[in-house]
Amino acid sequence: MGLRTGDIVTHFNGVPITSANDLTAQVRAVAAGSEATVTYVRDGRSLEVEVTLGTLEL
Repeated sequence: MGLRTGDIVTHFNGVPITSANDLTAQVRAVAAGSEATVTYVRDGRSLEVEVTLGTLEL
C-alpha cells in the first residue's frame, strides 16, 4: 500500500500539484493529525487515497 516509486501526485486536498515544492508547501499547510486527500497517477490510472498526516519524531 501507499505511494510507490513512479507514482505522480497530481492533487493534494483538491489543490493541483505541479512540482515537489507545491506538494511540500501543501503538506506543511496542514496540521499534524489532519486528514487529507491525495490524488495520484499510477500506471496511467488516476487514484485517490485518504491519508492522515503524522509528525516527525526527532
